[in-house]
Amino acid sequence: MEIKNYKHLYTLALLIILTIIAYTWLLNSEYFDPFLKWSRQNIVLFYSVLLFLKIFGIVWPPLPGGLLTIGSIPIIGWKGAYGVDVIGSVIGSSIAFFIAKKWGYKFLHKIFDQVTIDKIKQIKIKPKHEIESVTVFRIFGGSIVEVVCYGAGILGIKYRNFLIGTILSHLIIGLPFYYLVNGIFGKENFLLNLVLMTVFVLSFFTLKNRYFE
Repeated sequence: MEIKNYKHLYTLALLIILTIIAYTWLLNSEYFDPFLKWSRQNIVLFYSVLLFLKIFGIVWPPLPGGLLTIGSIPIIGWKGAYGVDVIGSVIGSSIAFFIAKKWGYKFLHKIFDQVTIDKIKQIKIKPKHEIESVTVFRIFGGSIVEVVCYGAGILGIKYRNFLIGTILSHLIIGLPFYYLVNGIFGKENFLLNLVLMTVFVLSFFTLKNRYFE
C-alpha cells in the first residue's frame, strides 16, 4: 500500500489554525482567567481528564483527543501538553493494538467503514522493517493514525516493535510540532520552527517507499 495522499499536511495546517482561533477567542474572553485559575488549582484533575480524553480519542477515533492536548498548551505549557500527548498516545495505541489482536476484523467493523478496512488489508510490511514501518506510517498516516494502531494488531507486528515505532514517531514529528505551536502562541521563533517542521516533513517523504509496498 503506497502512501500518496497529503491529508496529513492538511490535518497539520487545520490543527494549527483551529488551535490559534480557539486560543485567541479564549484569551480575549471573560472565561480565560477563571479557567486558568481553576486549572492551576485543580492541576491533577486537569491532567487526568486531558490524559483520559487523549487515550479515548485513539480507541474511539471520532473524539479529537489530539486537538484538546494542543489546545492545552496555553494552560500547562507545550512540554506538559506534549507529555500528556505522548503518554496518552502510547496507552491508547497499546489498547487499540491489543483489541485488534484479540477480536480482529470483527471489532474493526464496528468502528471503521469498509473502505478503511480494505486499506488495512492492503498494507504490506516489508520484512525486518517493522519498527521503521510503524514510525513512517504513523507520521504519514495523517488522519488515519488510529487505523495504524488497530491495523498493527491484526497484521502480526510484534508489540515491542509497534511500541518503539510509536514512540519514535512522536519524538520525530510530535516534538517539533508542539514546539512550533508554542512558538505561535508566544510569537517567538515562529519562522525557525516553521522551517524546521517543513524540513522534517519533506525528509520523510523521501523515506516512505522504503518501508511500504
